[in-house]
Amino acid sequence: MIFARLRRSRFFLLAASIAAILLIVGVVFYAPAHASQANQGRHPIIRGPLGTTPLQHVIFLIKENHTFDSYFGAFPGVNGATTGLIKNANGTTSTIPLNPMQDSQPELGHDWRGAWVDYDNGKMDAFNIGERQSTSTTNCGVAPYVCYEVASQSLIPNYWALAQQFELSDNNFSSVMSESFPNHLEAIGAATGPTMPQSDIDNPPVSSKDHWGCDAPSGTTVHLLNGQKAYPCWNYSTFADELSANGISWKYYTDVANGYGHQWDSIAAFSQDYAPGVYQSHVFDSGTTLFSDLANGGLPTFSWVTPPGGASEHPPQSTCAGENWTVKLVNALENSQYWSSTALVVTWDDYGGFYDHVAPPQEDALGLGFRVPLLVISPYAHAQDNSANPHVTHVQSEFASVLRLAEELWGLPSMGRRDTQGGDPLHWFDFSRVWNQPLILQQRQCPVRTKPTPTASAASASGAQATSQRSAPTTATAATALLVPADMPHAS
Repeated sequence: MIFARLRRSRFFLLAASIAAILLIVGVVFYAPAHASQANQGRHPIIRGPLGTTPLQHVIFLIKENHTFDSYFGAFPGVNGATTGLIKNANGTTSTIPLNPMQDSQPELGHDWRGAWVDYDNGKMDAFNIGERQSTSTTNCGVAPYVCYEVASQSLIPNYWALAQQFELSDNNFSSVMSESFPNHLEAIGAATGPTMPQSDIDNPPVSSKDHWGCDAPSGTTVHLLNGQKAYPCWNYSTFADELSANGISWKYYTDVANGYGHQWDSIAAFSQDYAPGVYQSHVFDSGTTLFSDLANGGLPTFSWVTPPGGASEHPPQSTCAGENWTVKLVNALENSQYWSSTALVVTWDDYGGFYDHVAPPQEDALGLGFRVPLLVISPYAHAQDNSANPHVTHVQSEFASVLRLAEELWGLPSMGRRDTQGGDPLHWFDFSRVWNQPLILQQRQCPVRTKPTPTASAASASGAQATSQRSAPTTATAATALLVPADMPHAS
């Protein structure tokens, strides 16, 4: 009897030891990557190899040219604004109401130089100077200051509905203080060049005829951070390469036609991904193949999506038409076999020249750039950082955060670039249960295009500044010398 008890005691001691070892191993392998963020969530974060969370697919939709305030500044419960700051000729500032946004907005400059002027060392009060002196012919330097706009719910009712049903971030930033091309590079490679000095800071010129990568005409160049120029075809590694190396499927859905919209085919800016055989097997039309893949079981694990040009929301394209296209995609996803296992992340690639009141954190010499909206659409979209309103997240993010999301979901190694910065995108989700049912929306009848018509009150409130603004410096060089650091490279 005594020996039997001893054997049982040894057995239980051995079992307890094994359990303790397994517990320690589990903590090591599944602990959050950033311990400082471990207590943000109300439920444990589960990460690891493909299959350890309900999310088996990520769709990354990138639209065009709107700040957070320009679209969601009036949305309830967010860090938004319906007024903005302008800089007067004497260096003082004035507050003006933001103009009601119209369906078709003016195309503003939104280039590297103009953005840094707008930023004004974080004071966010000089958009009326930077966007007047940018490459655009649109003048935001006089009343009614057309780059100061905010959308109403009636202008984008379906975006509001998606934000209310799923999740909206009011702390998401574009990656670069500039325009489309460098931000799209960040969304693919978490960097805009092989090194910081060799990072791209602007778009290829108009003469590239909507070909912005390795298919650009000979002689096409972009400006680099070090002040040099380079042909816009890179060979540093991308997240697509990382996916391929780990046997994870991916596609890049874009406007494959050689017209407006094709310029956002930024996977073509990487020579290894533009190589014969690789490009043809991964790049497909966003207007047709994307929807057939959703309907017929062809969706890969990770997808980048840029819409056809007319649905991009790039001014002066119709906001309504762009919202309708997004609704078409959301409805197709919700009606597909993929709904229960997919996160659709929708964002806008740059600020488009529009005002935003939040100064972006400066992670490095490229930015972050100005805030842009981000929607997380999924059955599990439920902000862990905001228990009072889990439909709004304040977790800091940028375009590389979506790459980090996939890395964490599926146990991929970090690229060691911008994907290491900001908050944890897994806090956009709560996998403890299904929180959101599908929301099938109706596409709208879009209005005939009209130019922005600011209210009389906006024009009146800011009219006193009009004369003084006309007498302010009128060249980009003058404004840049005043507001941009002297060592900031000039894209000229």
